[in-house]
Amino acid sequence: MASSADVAARAGVSRSTVSQIMNGHGHRFKPEMVEHVRQVAQELGYRPSVAGRTLARGTSDIVITLIPNITFGPRLRELIDRITAELAQAGKTNLLRLASSDDTLEDAILGLRPVGVWSVAPLSPEQRARLATNNVPVIEQSRELQVAIDAEIGALQAAHLAETGYTGVAVAMPVDQREQPFATARERGVVEWCAKNGVDALPTLHLNMERGTASETAFLPPHGGRTGFAAYNDEAALAVLGAARRAGKRVPEDIGVIGVDNSTVAHVSEPSLTTIDIDVEYSAHEIVKALLLGPQSMPEQPLDIVKKQITVVPGESTSRMRNQGESLFRS
Repeated sequence: MASSADVAARAGVSRSTVSQIMNGHGHRFKPEMVEHVRQVAQELGYRPSVAGRTLARGTSDIVITLIPNITFGPRLRELIDRITAELAQAGKTNLLRLASSDDTLEDAILGLRPVGVWSVAPLSPEQRARLATNNVPVIEQSRELQVAIDAEIGALQAAHLAETGYTGVAVAMPVDQREQPFATARERGVVEWCAKNGVDALPTLHLNMERGTASETAFLPPHGGRTGFAAYNDEAALAVLGAARRAGKRVPEDIGVIGVDNSTVAHVSEPSLTTIDIDVEYSAHEIVKALLLGPQSMPEQPLDIVKKQITVVPGESTSRMRNQGESLFRS
């Protein structure tokens, strides 16, 4: 394997010059020299030592993403993909790790000397303090903000169902404990919106999303009018569609369904699903900016900004009974 000395000899420069150019300090040299050294390095197959670079700078080029123990849905995957791609453009590597309560979590992180940590999972105050002591920037969404976002999603679902003519609204949420922190906040958003706007809030439909539980899923709360279901995500919305079919209910005439995630299944299901979309491109850019520039670059009023990124994507699983431009309710 070629060394920096081999590159220096072939390029006709000093080993120090090669080291600086290959370790992100090319701005100190003329562009043509930087291009020449990099071309020689590529021809020789030279790669700078990650360990050596980390030792010299005190940090690596690694960003660690901590993932909570939840269903790895399509929107989270897309968000991580976008963050990974944008970090790569900045010369950083995104390393995913499942978060746990293991005391060695910080040791595993600190051993890699990351340039930053993006935590989707909530960190304990002790973990946060130890990372701060070791000068590891942490970007995380507060539990309070996540709850507020999920409540906003639920309220938007309820508002859409009411505006499209459904006189009663029920939440459809999975029984999987991993989803409860998010599902209960969305449920609360639906219930509070209904109470505020005089819409019947029906009993929550709890879904066991396992094979062989069709009879349980097929239970639909009785209601004298048209019933709308605010499903936890698009998969839960599909389960409601199946339950409606088994119960002999027409969608969207008798029952309306709105999911969350704007996933592929929402578009290809029959009927197609109305769903909630969240602009992950904007979120990814803001997270990467905070990782590169520091937590201080985060917006001061993130909830107001996130609200603007949450929209309804109409499908065939809800039908509008009023004029498209008329809005009778406000979230």
